[in-house]
Amino acid sequence: MPYRVLVLGDMHIPSRRDAIPDDFYQYINDSQYDMALITGDLVRESDMRAALPPLPRCFIVTGNMDFGSSYNFHEQVQVDSFNILLLHGTQLSPRGNIEQLWEILQHIGGDIAIHGHTHQATIDLYKDRLFLNPGTITGATGGAGGRTNASFIELIVNDNQMCVILHSTDWRVVKRTEVEYQKQKERIKRIS
Repeated sequence: MPYRVLVLGDMHIPSRRDAIPDDFYQYINDSQYDMALITGDLVRESDMRAALPPLPRCFIVTGNMDFGSSYNFHEQVQVDSFNILLLHGTQLSPRGNIEQLWEILQHIGGDIAIHGHTHQATIDLYKDRLFLNPGTITGATGGAGGRTNASFIELIVNDNQMCVILHSTDWRVVKRTEVEYQKQKERIKRIS
């Protein structure tokens, strides 16, 4: 039975945004997720949860805007064959530094790093490891106001195979990008 994981982050609710796109809300509400991985920068968790449909079991990490948060700065989560590192990414210099993340994955024996902080959605396969950034589900900019493209990721995991689905919108059109990967021994390979 496939395992469905919702991946999102950088909400900045209520300081920069107060809602997610209606299309995203409806899609998430209609989906049955087994788990949510959240890359931090919730700002106020109660407001963030109020802006989203009910969430399944969550792993949440602290972002640089989560003042007083009781969450850890990173989590390791095993989903079927995949060892996933979840972190906000404040520790990376420059922001989103894949080489630095790769070194961390090597050190902990991880397969996938899920990170945020850049507000830019990315799916990168680098040196046999997978790096995912869900971007910002609210379209929060890096500054005090305005909005940018909004995005989130969902994972469909079945043993050693993973389908990564990126949902993004420019607030007019919702796009969906789908890529499939397989873990072969200690390596992640793209299969579609």
